[in-house]
Amino acid sequence: MLRSLGGLAAVLLLGALPASAGSVTADSIIDQDSALQAATSQVPQGATVTGSRCQQIVTPGDSFRYRCSVEYTTSPPAAKPTP
Repeated sequence: MLRSLGGLAAVLLLGALPASAGSVTADSIIDQDSALQAATSQVPQGATVTGSRCQQIVTPGDSFRYRCSVEYTTSPPAAKPTP
């Protein structure tokens, strides 16, 4: 009985592992949408996008550069209970 409770506790703890978070950033000289698309394309497969932000940067010669960052979270794979 005690052994099975220990196994159950281990499965519950593994299932409670926190999600990890990250962000990616990309620049574009074309437009903001291009910068956002470039950043979004770098998000790991299976991750969930949780937010984004963009800024317009003035460069010498009165031209612009666009920089966008995309935040995401990833969840660890679900634990499979042992029979």
